[in-house]
Amino acid sequence: MMKKFFKMIRSRFFSPGERVALLLLKTEFRISRYHRNGLRKIRKMSWSRPKKINLGSGSIRKDGYLNIDMFPGGDLTLDIRRRLPFESDCCEQIFSEHCLEHIDYPSTISNLLRECLRILEPNGILRFSVPGTEWPLTDYAKGPDAPYFRACDEHAWHPKNCTTRMEHINYHFRQKNEHRFAYDEETATKLLKTVGFTDIRSVEFDPSIDSKHREIGSLFMVARKPAEQGHSIEPGRD
Repeated sequence: MMKKFFKMIRSRFFSPGERVALLLLKTEFRISRYHRNGLRKIRKMSWSRPKKINLGSGSIRKDGYLNIDMFPGGDLTLDIRRRLPFESDCCEQIFSEHCLEHIDYPSTISNLLRECLRILEPNGILRFSVPGTEWPLTDYAKGPDAPYFRACDEHAWHPKNCTTRMEHINYHFRQKNEHRFAYDEETATKLLKTVGFTDIRSVEFDPSIDSKHREIGSLFMVARKPAEQGHSIEPGRD
């Protein structure tokens, strides 16, 4: 019955807006199913205390890490917008690249980062990268031949039909509605500080962990869980 219903989505029975909404609903059903599969796998494999996590891995696996994504491709599928199904104070490092910009700001991303803080052991490290947004904004005023817009073409970051500066800026922010928020160092620092991280700083590309294709155009951030917590860390909401 459900399959028949979703086949109707692409028909003329629905308006364009209704089709978009229904396709989003279909995606959420898939994510929910993948999440349940992930929970079963955690129980089966006794993965409740991972030492290192690659969060939002996609198909790019990192050796020595539990590679987690909302869609198949890594070791485990989980809806990372929900409470992370791992024990508190168990993880020494959480790594993530070009994932957090896909999470709604500020509530949902704050819940996720609180969950990261909860499962990290004292002095545990969070390292992540997101598309750096200061660069495209400062280069906009320099004209279409500014380094950022040349880099978009050189690295094929954006579709070929992005030919104006504003089209590039819009794609950077939205990426076909997959991007939910854009970050600079100031905003990332504020977010990390608000949820309880310390020793927050931007860092350089590290070839020992960061993917080579993320070297240019990324903002790299590192933060630490305090050695002692003055109060217990509440888990994020489901």
